[in-house]
Amino acid sequence: MAKLVVDVSGMTCNHCVQSVTTAVEALDKVQSVDIELEPKGNSRVTITHDGAELGDVASAVSAEGYTLEAVAEQS
Repeated sequence: MAKLVVDVSGMTCNHCVQSVTTAVEALDKVQSVDIELEPKGNSRVTITHDGAELGDVASAVSAEGYTLEAVAEQS
């Protein structure tokens, strides 16, 4: 399994976390999503996956009304 860590802006509450978690977990090859909510800045999203595409993750985040700001790390 690989991990992708991205920063997402616009999330301010647990509802936001649930929306993004549900959208990203629905993607093929995504095993789990963990979000560290930072109400005053970019939230850190860690995605455990088996070959998920960054573009698909960005699209899922965007569809929920948030913005993928940066890729922090990928392993």
